[in-house]
Amino acid sequence: MRKPNGNKMAMNDKARERKIKIAVSSSASAVNMGLGIVKVLAGIYTNSLSIITDGVNNFGDVLSNAGAAVGFAVENKAPTEKFPAGFGRVEYIVTFIMAIIIMAVGGGFAYSALDRIFYHPVITFSWVQFGIIAATIAVKIGLAVMFRLSYVKYRSDVLKAQTLDSVLDACITTFALLGLFLSRYISFPIDAVIGLIISAVMIAAGVKLFVGEFVRLAGGADERRVGGLKKLCLAQKSVTDARVRVYDFGTKYAEAVVELTFEENVRQEDRSAAENKISAVARQHGIAVTFAEFKEGQ
Repeated sequence: MRKPNGNKMAMNDKARERKIKIAVSSSASAVNMGLGIVKVLAGIYTNSLSIITDGVNNFGDVLSNAGAAVGFAVENKAPTEKFPAGFGRVEYIVTFIMAIIIMAVGGGFAYSALDRIFYHPVITFSWVQFGIIAATIAVKIGLAVMFRLSYVKYRSDVLKAQTLDSVLDACITTFALLGLFLSRYISFPIDAVIGLIISAVMIAAGVKLFVGEFVRLAGGADERRVGGLKKLCLAQKSVTDARVRVYDFGTKYAEAVVELTFEENVRQEDRSAAENKISAVARQHGIAVTFAEFKEGQ
């Protein structure tokens, strides 16, 4: 019986993963478009800034989800002459752009919330609008679960960021709904205060995401991979020390240069066995290892 080709199976798995991630992000983009329209219309009807803010935030999610889908479409594209290491780092760019969108939306509505604290518009409460907005919370929780399940199966910082964004959106909508309800009983502009809190949470989440992706794009040290490789090296027989340098080409692929220090009088077969073991394990995690001696100053 003819055995299945391992490389072909791996390619099929990658293609299936890419299709699923594109489908997840694309469907989320469409859902967020619908949520944004519903929330903005409800916010205009009730004159609630926090509801309008929440709705426009969903429009930002439309762009970020669409960008994620585009990123997933090209991340496994075959290397070219201009991009010999492939397109894995596109994921970092997409996440970076998502962070900027989150911060921009948060900043814009922080300004609007502050303006409303000093100018108190009348808010019209409606149980129909209240129920519609409450239903959108369940939809956002559903999106968060979908992204989380996808992240568990296909480790991706973009999916992780989308999970966090969906959870934050559900919390934001909950607080916006609370502000709308309390506006029936409180003359103080609680709606604007909650809108300001929502904006602050969005900005903080955006800044955290922005800093992390900026460090990656700027070529910062990949502490997770470096630490894992060093631990793997030191676990090998006769290895006393290891210097590791990792070159990050995306979440699925990296290259590493490793210098091993062995015990005195170590046998060549033990040295080769250690290097082969390190290379094999690293390859399973998408890291191509080269063993070399570091020169001074490197």
